[in-house]
Amino acid sequence: MAAIVLGLVMTFSPRRVFAGIDDILQAVRESEFRFARVTSKVPFIPLGWGLYQNYPGTEFKNDTGSLPSAVVEENTVSIGGILPVYVTKRNMLLLGGDIAWDYINVQSGPYSDQHIVRLTPVAAWMNQFDEDETIGAFAAPILSKDLAADQPVSVNGYAGVIGMHWTSDTLQWVYGGVYQYNFGESALYPYLGAQWLPTPRLSLSLLIPWPTIAYSPADRWLLQLGIAPGGSTWVKRGDGFESTQSFGSWNLYAGTAYQLQGPYWLFAGVGVTGNRGLTSTWGGVENRFEAQSSPVYMLAIQLRP
Repeated sequence: MAAIVLGLVMTFSPRRVFAGIDDILQAVRESEFRFARVTSKVPFIPLGWGLYQNYPGTEFKNDTGSLPSAVVEENTVSIGGILPVYVTKRNMLLLGGDIAWDYINVQSGPYSDQHIVRLTPVAAWMNQFDEDETIGAFAAPILSKDLAADQPVSVNGYAGVIGMHWTSDTLQWVYGGVYQYNFGESALYPYLGAQWLPTPRLSLSLLIPWPTIAYSPADRWLLQLGIAPGGSTWVKRGDGFESTQSFGSWNLYAGTAYQLQGPYWLFAGVGVTGNRGLTSTWGGVENRFEAQSSPVYMLAIQLRP
């Protein structure tokens, strides 16, 4: 979510409450948030999206060998977006979020299927200190629920502070920190990197932990290479027990997008998973199921003004 908020700040900087996309684009030309300093053929990052991801059936093995293995297929559908809703001369408020459904289909093994719903509201505030300095803060709680009967809504999420310093019209340094709360456990991560536009058709977002390279070979076409996280985390409860389930991966992907009409783009991609697995924690005991690298397929409709 931090990457989404940062990208929006680099792109959209309105001065009033908006009625539509046209108002946002007009505000970019008038605002003191002067981020678009050079002409680029690379389209803006998505402000809205509908995304489908498929992970084909893959074997998961318990790292100690004490529990049976399983073959699991995963399908995820998510719909979301984020937009500026109120801006003064040097301050901007953005609101939005994402809702997702994650279906974990156990094709073999003595385990049950999982249907997880996630709701992630996002709020961000930005301030333009001077021509070359922008800083902001964001919060993104994640509400997850196993759709099985009598299961609770669990809450984890992220918050952070991120800044950006312009060294030239084509290069910006990004810095900050992100706090993660995950069911009683907390962690603080650095958010570091650079945004570089070496040519009008090439954009390098060299950010830890999810870098992205975007190239526009021709008008209405976009090629992307990047790293993105996937998966869900939720809590299961029963008679006398409570366990935390974390199902996730890091995906290296390549994809292409085509401009359908106006701000609407069709994106298709394929990738390979890394560090994919399921971690189950119950009564202080942690069990980990690891999976070999496998394909992941993506299809999306994106709003890119």
